[in-house]
This record gives sequence, C-alpha cells and structure tokens, in this order.
Amino acid sequence: MSDKYGRRIVLILCVVWTFIASLLMSISEIFIIFLLARIINWFTWWNISVLQSMLSDISKTKEERMHNMGMIWALFWMWFIIWPILGSLLLPFSIKAPFWFMTILSLIESIVVLFLLEETNKNKVNKKINLNPTTTIIRFLKEPKINLFLTSFFILILSFSMYQWMFPVFLNAKFDIPWNIIWYIMAWVWIMIAFNQAFLLKKVWLKYFSLKNLFIIVNVAIFILFVILSFLNYFPIFLIVFYIMVLFAWVVNPIYAWEIVESTKEHDRWEIMWVLASLQSISMFIWPSVSWILIDKNISIFIWWAFIVFINIIFLRKIYKLLK
Repeated sequence: MSDKYGRRIVLILCVVWTFIASLLMSISEIFIIFLLARIINWFTWWNISVLQSMLSDISKTKEERMHNMGMIWALFWMWFIIWPILGSLLLPFSIKAPFWFMTILSLIESIVVLFLLEETNKNKVNKKINLNPTTTIIRFLKEPKINLFLTSFFILILSFSMYQWMFPVFLNAKFDIPWNIIWYIMAWVWIMIAFNQAFLLKKVWLKYFSLKNLFIIVNVAIFILFVILSFLNYFPIFLIVFYIMVLFAWVVNPIYAWEIVESTKEHDRWEIMWVLASLQSISMFIWPSVSWILIDKNISIFIWWAFIVFINIIFLRKIYKLLK
C-alpha cells in the first residue's frame, strides 16, 4: 500500500487506528471490548516498518541508510527500558492510567504525522496488492542471493528469541534469581542493545570491521560464547559472559537487514522488511513452545542455541562469496 499510495497515508492510518484502539482500552469497563481493542491495535503496531521505508527513501547513501536503520532500532529498544518504569509510576494513580498515557501519546503522534510529516515516496508504483502473505515470502525465497540471507537470518533469530521469552525463566530455574533482580538484569540487556546500535555500531563495528568480515566474526563469536555459557554455573561469571554475548548478538539484526535490503529492488524494500518481521514473529512462536521442555528437563538452553548457530555457520561459506 505504501508503494502504491504513499508512506504518509499508510502511517496516518496506523497512528489514528492506534489512537482509537488506545481510547477504547482506556474507557472500556467490559473485558471483551478491551480485548477487541487490543487485537485491533496489533494490526498496526508494527508501523516501525513504514518508518524504516521512509528512512530508506530519504537516505542518500548506503552508509547513511545503515546508520539511520541502526538509530531507529536503538530508539525502539530504549522503550523496553522506559515502559516498565512508566508503568510502575502510573499504576498507583489508576489501573487504567498507563492506557490513558498511551492514548495521549497516540493523539500527539497522530497530530504530528497528519500535519507535519511529508511524503517521502516520490516514485509510487501502480501494482496489484496481494493479500496472501505466503506469496511474498515464497517470491523472495526463490531469489538465489536473498534466500541464503533470509535462511541464515531466520536460523539466528530462532536462537535470539529467547531473550524476550525464556531467559528470565531460565535465570530463575537455574540460578534461583528473584524476579525483581531479574528485571534489573534484563534492563541492562536492553540498555546494552540500545547503546550497541546507537553508538558501537557506527563507532566500532562498522569502523574497524568490514561488513563482510562482521558476518564471520559475529557468528563464530556467538557460537563460542553460547558453548561457554552452557557450562558456566557460577552466576557472576555467567552474567559477564552473557553481556559480552549480547554485544555480538545484536549486531546480527542490522547487518543482515542492511544486506538483504541492499540486495532487493527499490520498490521491494518495504515488503522485504515485512518478511523479516514475519520471520521474527514465527521464531517468537516456535521457541517458547520448545524451550519449556528444555528447562523442564534441566537441559541448558544455551547448548541448543550453540547447535543452531553452528548450523548457520555452514551457510556462511556461500554467503561470504556473495558479499561484496
């Protein structure tokens, strides 16, 4: 839709839709209506992909596009640090206070997008909109270069989905860490991710390493660190190694996304971003289902992560040849 009708109109639909859903959640006292409003909101909450497309439109060089993508993801991850703090501050006033705060933010965002944001898609294309999502995914998987990157990306994301879903449970089960302490541990994870993508990505990773070498360095380093983590039982050392691993792990998303986006045609970039988001969503569905079994059987989740990353390293030989 954004290729055909423009980024601005799609983003306006997204933010206005979110505002209406937020308002319904704030005023509703009936659970079914509240739930429906939440479901409605899920249809448009990934409007970050529209913003990525807009940044791609206005970026003049590949380096500028890479930096802009890193910044938007840094801002995205910062909210994982901010929202729990906001929630804890607002909840004493009312159980609905966080939703009213979300409604106010959505209203401000709607006004800004409606009156201040300019259209960035200067080359709209008149193409048929296909509502079958599998068609788009299969189409990209048929392209020789992109399918290798997509497969490799999906394998790695499978191993990283645990940060959001299972790692707190793992800490409690293996090390008996209290849940209030686990939150602080996870808060530092998000702080490091934001710092990594906002600062280290440009000042260290891309400055001292070529993109081609980063694919090798990141994959091999993550594999080694996963193996080490699977054998560590002393928590302070475990945590230090884990935080080191986080710095390597969260270089994966931007370098894969950049290379995949650069390998697609200009008007396909928005669609490929949605394919990447879909692959991440699939991984978030798969891993929680499998990980409960591992934790229940007292099997280290890190040794399984290492095995998955090792499979991905097999793809690197072909990928390395494709990189310029």
